[in-house]
Amino acid sequence: MNCYCMESEEKFIYCVENVEKKYIENIEHAWFKREREKFIKEYPNNIKNKDVIKNNFNKYGESMFKSEGDWKNSLKIFAEKCKSENIKWYIFGSASEAIIGIDIKPFDLDIIIHVDHFYNVENIFLEYLMEPFVDNKKTWVVQFFGRICIEGVMIDIAAEEKLNEENNEYENIFWENYELKVYPLLKRYHMEKEGKNRKERIKKMEEYMDKNGIKW
Repeated sequence: MNCYCMESEEKFIYCVENVEKKYIENIEHAWFKREREKFIKEYPNNIKNKDVIKNNFNKYGESMFKSEGDWKNSLKIFAEKCKSENIKWYIFGSASEAIIGIDIKPFDLDIIIHVDHFYNVENIFLEYLMEPFVDNKKTWVVQFFGRICIEGVMIDIAAEEKLNEENNEYENIFWENYELKVYPLLKRYHMEKEGKNRKERIKKMEEYMDKNGIKW
Protein backbone atom coordinates (compact mmCIF):
# COMPACT_ATOMS: atom_id res chain seq x y z
CA MET A 1 0.00 0.00 0.00
CA ASN A 2 1.30 3.44 -0.93
CA CYS A 3 -0.10 6.52 0.85
CA TYR A 4 0.84 10.03 -0.23
CA CYS A 5 -0.51 13.56 -0.68
CA MET A 6 -0.23 15.90 -3.63
CA GLU A 7 -1.39 19.42 -4.41
CA SER A 8 -3.00 21.25 -7.28
CA GLU A 9 -3.64 24.97 -7.36
CA GLU A 10 -6.99 24.54 -5.64
CA LYS A 11 -6.90 21.11 -3.97
CA PHE A 12 -4.96 19.13 -1.40
CA ILE A 13 -5.34 15.50 -2.43
CA TYR A 14 -4.83 12.27 -0.47
CA CYS A 15 -3.98 9.23 -2.58
CA VAL A 16 -3.83 5.54 -1.69
CA GLU A 17 -2.49 3.05 -4.26
CA ASN A 18 -1.64 -0.65 -4.44
CA VAL A 19 -4.41 -1.63 -2.05
CA GLU A 20 -5.03 -5.28 -1.23
CA LYS A 21 -8.66 -6.25 -1.66
CA LYS A 22 -9.15 -7.00 2.04
CA TYR A 23 -8.39 -3.37 2.97
CA ILE A 24 -10.68 -1.64 0.47
CA GLU A 25 -13.60 -1.51 2.91
CA ASN A 26 -11.38 0.16 5.54
CA ILE A 27 -10.35 2.87 3.10
CA GLU A 28 -13.88 3.49 1.88
CA HIS A 29 -14.99 3.61 5.53
CA ALA A 30 -12.69 6.63 5.85
CA TRP A 31 -14.64 8.40 3.06
CA PHE A 32 -12.06 7.87 0.33
CA LYS A 33 -13.48 7.36 -3.14
CA ARG A 34 -12.12 5.10 -5.86
CA GLU A 35 -10.67 6.66 -8.99
CA ARG A 36 -9.45 3.97 -11.36
CA GLU A 37 -6.60 2.19 -9.57
CA LYS A 38 -6.37 4.50 -6.57
CA PHE A 39 -8.46 5.93 -3.74
CA ILE A 40 -8.54 9.66 -3.17
CA LYS A 41 -9.89 12.28 -0.79
CA GLU A 42 -9.74 16.02 -1.38
CA TYR A 43 -9.65 19.22 0.66
CA PRO A 44 -9.29 22.84 -0.41
CA ASN A 45 -5.62 23.72 -0.70
CA ASN A 46 -5.78 26.40 2.00
CA ILE A 47 -5.65 23.93 4.91
CA LYS A 48 -3.08 24.30 7.70
CA ASN A 49 -0.19 21.99 8.60
CA LYS A 50 0.21 20.55 5.09
CA ASP A 51 3.81 19.43 5.59
CA VAL A 52 2.96 17.64 8.84
CA ILE A 53 0.00 15.92 7.20
CA LYS A 54 2.01 14.86 4.14
CA ASN A 55 4.71 13.34 6.32
CA ASN A 56 2.29 11.57 8.66
CA PHE A 57 0.08 10.19 5.90
CA ASN A 58 3.11 8.86 4.04
CA LYS A 59 4.54 7.24 7.19
CA TYR A 60 1.45 6.02 8.99
CA GLY A 61 -1.35 5.84 6.44
CA GLU A 62 -0.81 2.16 5.70
CA SER A 63 -0.81 1.06 9.34
CA MET A 64 -3.89 3.22 9.95
CA PHE A 65 -5.89 1.65 7.14
CA LYS A 66 -4.75 -1.82 8.18
CA SER A 67 -5.72 -1.01 11.79
CA GLU A 68 -2.45 -2.44 13.06
CA GLY A 69 -2.47 -0.71 16.43
CA ASP A 70 -3.94 -1.58 19.83
CA TRP A 71 -7.06 0.56 20.26
CA LYS A 72 -6.82 0.36 24.06
CA ASN A 73 -3.30 1.76 24.10
CA SER A 74 -4.21 4.52 21.63
CA LEU A 75 -7.25 5.46 23.71
CA LYS A 76 -5.10 5.67 26.85
CA ILE A 77 -2.68 8.03 25.11
CA PHE A 78 -5.57 10.16 23.91
CA ALA A 79 -7.24 10.18 27.33
CA GLU A 80 -4.03 11.12 29.13
CA LYS A 81 -3.31 14.07 26.86
CA CYS A 82 -6.88 15.32 27.09
CA LYS A 83 -6.79 15.00 30.86
CA SER A 84 -3.62 17.08 31.12
CA GLU A 85 -5.11 19.79 28.87
CA ASN A 86 -8.61 19.80 30.44
CA ILE A 87 -10.31 18.87 27.18
CA LYS A 88 -14.00 17.95 27.27
CA TRP A 89 -14.55 14.88 25.13
CA TYR A 90 -16.89 11.91 24.73
CA ILE A 91 -16.68 8.45 23.20
CA PHE A 92 -19.01 7.44 20.43
CA GLY A 93 -19.11 4.43 18.10
CA SER A 94 -17.97 0.88 18.78
CA ALA A 95 -15.44 1.87 21.44
CA SER A 96 -18.32 2.94 23.66
CA GLU A 97 -19.41 -0.70 23.70
CA ALA A 98 -15.94 -2.21 23.90
CA ILE A 99 -14.91 -0.30 27.03
CA ILE A 100 -17.87 -1.62 29.00
CA GLY A 101 -17.00 -5.20 28.14
CA ILE A 102 -18.97 -6.05 25.00
CA ASP A 103 -16.91 -8.38 22.80
CA ILE A 104 -16.28 -5.92 19.97
CA LYS A 105 -12.94 -4.85 18.53
CA PRO A 106 -13.18 -1.27 17.23
CA PHE A 107 -11.65 -0.64 13.81
CA ASP A 108 -11.25 3.01 14.76
CA LEU A 109 -12.11 5.39 17.59
CA ASP A 110 -14.94 7.89 17.21
CA ILE A 111 -14.45 10.86 19.52
CA ILE A 112 -16.73 13.83 20.11
CA ILE A 113 -15.03 17.02 21.33
CA HIS A 114 -16.77 19.94 22.98
CA VAL A 115 -17.00 22.66 20.33
CA ASP A 116 -15.02 25.09 22.50
CA HIS A 117 -12.05 22.70 22.52
CA PHE A 118 -12.11 21.37 18.95
CA TYR A 119 -9.17 23.32 17.52
CA ASN A 120 -7.21 22.89 20.78
CA VAL A 121 -7.18 19.17 20.07
CA GLU A 122 -5.62 19.76 16.66
CA ASN A 123 -2.71 21.59 18.32
CA ILE A 124 -2.33 19.09 21.17
CA PHE A 125 -2.20 16.13 18.78
CA LEU A 126 -0.28 17.80 15.96
CA GLU A 127 2.32 15.01 15.85
CA TYR A 128 -0.50 12.54 15.07
CA LEU A 129 -2.40 14.72 12.56
CA MET A 130 -3.68 12.87 9.46
CA GLU A 131 -6.45 15.13 8.16
CA PRO A 132 -7.06 18.82 8.83
CA PHE A 133 -9.49 20.02 11.47
CA VAL A 134 -12.15 21.86 9.50
CA ASP A 135 -15.50 23.58 9.84
CA ASN A 136 -17.84 21.98 7.30
CA LYS A 137 -20.29 24.88 7.66
CA LYS A 138 -23.10 22.38 8.29
CA THR A 139 -22.73 20.87 4.81
CA TRP A 140 -21.72 17.41 6.08
CA VAL A 141 -22.67 14.80 8.70
CA VAL A 142 -21.09 16.89 11.50
CA GLN A 143 -20.07 20.54 11.49
CA PHE A 144 -16.48 20.09 12.69
CA PHE A 145 -14.24 17.18 11.72
CA GLY A 146 -10.60 16.14 11.83
CA ARG A 147 -8.58 12.94 11.93
CA ILE A 148 -5.51 11.76 13.81
CA CYS A 149 -3.73 8.42 14.02
CA ILE A 150 -2.14 7.24 17.25
CA GLU A 151 0.10 4.19 16.93
CA GLY A 152 -1.76 2.65 14.01
CA VAL A 153 -5.29 3.45 15.17
CA MET A 154 -7.50 5.87 13.25
CA ILE A 155 -9.20 8.40 15.52
CA ASP A 156 -11.99 10.49 14.03
CA ILE A 157 -12.60 13.76 15.84
CA ALA A 158 -16.00 15.43 15.51
CA ALA A 159 -17.74 18.38 17.17
CA GLU A 160 -21.09 20.10 17.00
CA GLU A 161 -23.08 22.20 19.46
CA LYS A 162 -25.85 19.61 19.79
CA LEU A 163 -23.26 16.99 20.81
CA ASN A 164 -21.82 19.03 23.71
CA GLU A 165 -22.47 17.51 27.12
CA GLU A 166 -24.82 20.33 28.08
CA ASN A 167 -27.01 19.44 25.08
CA ASN A 168 -26.68 15.66 25.04
CA GLU A 169 -26.69 12.67 27.35
CA TYR A 170 -23.51 10.74 28.19
CA GLU A 171 -22.78 8.04 30.73
CA ASN A 172 -19.78 8.10 33.08
CA ILE A 173 -17.66 4.96 32.80
CA PHE A 174 -14.52 4.06 34.76
CA TRP A 175 -12.02 2.33 32.49
CA GLU A 176 -8.30 1.67 33.04
CA ASN A 177 -8.14 4.34 35.78
CA TYR A 178 -9.84 6.94 33.58
CA GLU A 179 -13.30 8.40 34.02
CA LEU A 180 -14.78 8.54 30.54
CA LYS A 181 -18.01 9.88 29.13
CA VAL A 182 -19.63 7.57 26.58
CA TYR A 183 -22.73 7.67 24.44
CA PRO A 184 -25.47 5.63 26.18
CA LEU A 185 -25.65 1.95 25.25
CA LEU A 186 -29.41 1.90 24.66
CA LYS A 187 -29.16 4.81 22.23
CA ARG A 188 -26.32 3.08 20.41
CA TYR A 189 -28.36 -0.11 20.28
CA HIS A 190 -31.34 1.58 18.68
CA MET A 191 -29.06 3.38 16.23
CA GLU A 192 -27.66 0.01 15.16
CA LYS A 193 -31.13 -1.49 14.81
CA GLU A 194 -32.46 1.41 12.79
CA GLY A 195 -29.32 2.13 10.81
CA LYS A 196 -26.60 -0.28 9.76
CA ASN A 197 -28.35 -3.25 11.40
CA ARG A 198 -25.11 -5.21 11.92
CA LYS A 199 -26.68 -8.37 13.26
CA GLU A 200 -23.62 -9.81 15.01
CA ARG A 201 -22.98 -6.57 16.86
CA ILE A 202 -26.63 -6.22 17.80
CA LYS A 203 -26.65 -9.76 19.17
CA LYS A 204 -23.61 -9.03 21.36
CA MET A 205 -25.22 -5.86 22.66
CA GLU A 206 -28.41 -7.73 23.49
CA GLU A 207 -26.49 -10.49 25.28
CA TYR A 208 -24.67 -7.88 27.37
CA MET A 209 -27.90 -6.08 28.27
CA ASP A 210 -29.62 -9.34 29.19
CA LYS A 211 -26.69 -10.32 31.38
CA ASN A 212 -26.73 -6.95 33.16
CA GLY A 213 -30.49 -6.63 33.53
CA ILE A 214 -30.88 -3.80 31.03
CA LYS A 215 -34.24 -3.72 29.29
CA TRP A 216 -34.02 -3.18 25.58
